[in-house]
Amino acid sequence: MSWLHEAQRAMIGSWRLLLRDTNGYDEFDLTERGFWRSFSAIVPIAPLYLYAATIQIPDELGELAKPSEQLETSLGLVVMILIVQWIAWPLAMVFVARIAGLAHNYSRYIIAYNWSSILVMCAQMVPATLLAQGGAVTSLGNLVFIIFLFAALYYHWYIAFTALQTTMSMAWILVLADIVLGVGITRLLS
Repeated sequence: MSWLHEAQRAMIGSWRLLLRDTNGYDEFDLTERGFWRSFSAIVPIAPLYLYAATIQIPDELGELAKPSEQLETSLGLVVMILIVQWIAWPLAMVFVARIAGLAHNYSRYIIAYNWSSILVMCAQMVPATLLAQGGAVTSLGNLVFIIFLFAALYYHWYIAFTALQTTMSMAWILVLADIVLGVGITRLLS
């Protein structure tokens, strides 16, 4: 199966999971090869992530802040943060899954998590674009950002809950641990 065909099937599976259809897992390549290829989902995510990380948000007067004021990190640092975050959660989950007795579904979880991250990143472009417009749109952008954030958290919870076949509370703990790890990496490397 070509990468493009696998990515298309994975997007169908991700969409079905978004709609709470666990048959979406049937669309993913759940083999060892599929596990490693799921990490290639970073390819479509990277440009969107870079755009969101480097977007200049206008102030109340509609003026763009000077790049030195708005962007404290270089493009290279943003890329490094993305790569470290992309690898860190699956690595952390190796240990968490073993300790929590979830290792038997680890691969399915990571495959779905990686591919579904494309949908999450695409959705985050809506509030990022609204925030970039400034003015009255900024308030709408903030509201949309909060709504999309909670939707993304729920989506990641649903994937953890169904892929790992764990309890609701354990799935929420995993989602929160993922956030803490991501924030920690960003602060450590920034």
